[in-house]
Amino acid sequence: MKRVVLTVGRGKPKYAEMALGLGRSLSLIGDEIPRTVVTDLAEFPWERHFQNVVAPSGPRSALDKLFGLELTDADAVLAIDSDCLAFRRLGPVFDYLQGKEFAIVGHTRSEGEWHGADVKEVCRMLGVDQIPSFNGGLIYYERTPKTIALIEEMKRVEREFDTTGFERFRGGASEEVCVLLAMMKMGFGEVVPDETDFMNTAVGLVGKLTMDVMRNDCHFVCRRHEVRFVRPYVFHASRYSNFRAYWKQLDRLKWLDDYADRHPYGYLSPWGKFRRSVERRYLKYVLKKL
Repeated sequence: MKRVVLTVGRGKPKYAEMALGLGRSLSLIGDEIPRTVVTDLAEFPWERHFQNVVAPSGPRSALDKLFGLELTDADAVLAIDSDCLAFRRLGPVFDYLQGKEFAIVGHTRSEGEWHGADVKEVCRMLGVDQIPSFNGGLIYYERTPKTIALIEEMKRVEREFDTTGFERFRGGASEEVCVLLAMMKMGFGEVVPDETDFMNTAVGLVGKLTMDVMRNDCHFVCRRHEVRFVRPYVFHASRYSNFRAYWKQLDRLKWLDDYADRHPYGYLSPWGKFRRSVERRYLKYVLKKL
């Protein structure tokens, strides 16, 4: 089964910086699954961290990252939002999800509020007891007739979004709402438990968000359904994309590219050479005493 990681970086340059950050983070941890980026910002150095650079096939859509079956020849697509950083290799994610055809990460709920709507009312409208509650930052889908039909239904929902009863998101359709309504109508798609930690947005953060690409470390405690320690495969910045902590990591990743350009393979700094010389002499002296 041919796999691909797909993200979208189009429109404003900041979205390209975010998508490059995702690609750089995957390169840094040695993830070898091929990557595709959909972008109209050709001036950015995509080829360094993405094997496939694709121009958008149409106007901006809430479902941009769900067009992977049209834009690539992959059999399995892991679509990840551009404002994400990877801290664990994604092979185990694909292995876990293989055969699920279409999958989102979240949980089911029967009350509360979701995307500006009362969940009980949504359940009543759809004639169900509960609905999937999820963040669309990471979505998995496979090339099957059922998945293709599901995505076509999502497109229909997007075209008729004003009839759904849900509020528009940033002036347009909500990806999550399109996915939810299509899944409910088609009776198809799986909800993968949050506890897999495939993707997390640190909603309900308790204490400090630890995130350091140089140490390949991202962990935190958050209060969602319960208070839980999380070490995600993919950290979805989401609301934290407006915090310096996230952009600091993007700067570090960019600096590592610059460092690689300035230094050859196996580079040892002048200070490193000096220290090696001193310690070599010291060890020679100590060993001579033995």
